Amino acid sequence: MNDKTYDLLEKLYVEVLNVKTELKSEIQEVRTELKSEIQEVRTELKSEIQEVRTELNEVKTTMVTKEALELAVKELKAEIQVVHDEVGELRKDLNTMEIITTKNAHDIALLKAVR
Repeated sequence: MNDKTYDLLEKLYVEVLNVKTELKSEIQEVRTELKSEIQEVRTELKSEIQEVRTELNEVKTTMVTKEALELAVKELKAEIQVVHDEVGELRKDLNTMEIITTKNAHDIALLKAVR
């Protein structure tokens, strides 16, 4: 009975070794597949990150800085003030023309009355 037990244990041992070998092989295959997939994901992520960086740089270059906006506001204020002053002068000139036109109309009426 000892020999039978020994043979049975030996067969069991050999079978366990075979299962162990198969499992190691399967684990290695899974590792290889995972490494490949991880590498693909890394490559995709690097590419996407680079695209995002490029887009961010484009946005940064197209954005106007605060200082540039403030300068533009100051320039616009100055131009508006110039236009405002010119409009004021034009009003004065129009008032003068109105006064002169009224005086001329009065003089014409007097000349007509004299005839």
